[in-house]
Amino acid sequence: IVIVGGGIVGAATAHYLSELGEAGNTTIIERCRVACAASGKAGGFLALDWSDGTRLRGLARTSYRLHQELADRFGADKLGYRPVHTLAVTGTETPSSKAKAGPGQELI
Repeated sequence: IVIVGGGIVGAATAHYLSELGEAGNTTIIERCRVACAASGKAGGFLALDWSDGTRLRGLARTSYRLHQELADRFGADKLGYRPVHTLAVTGTETPSSKAKAGPGQELI
């Protein structure tokens, strides 16, 4: 089995193939090193409920749980995993709340 790319998808594929007993039959081909491109540079922010109300809800929640399971299994510190709590704030603009530029100023 040949996996092209050692980013998160390629590394995860190799990992799960090894759990199926295919480690000796699997090769990852990567241009430079594992996670050397976007997968290794990502901020890694996940939100549990951002996809609620869409067709992606189940996939998003499965992914969220998987990240926690992998952190528990391999060590959160080693993976750089840390859960954080967030607060989402929304609002609406009303005519009276529009910002106005002062004399000699321009809003961008």
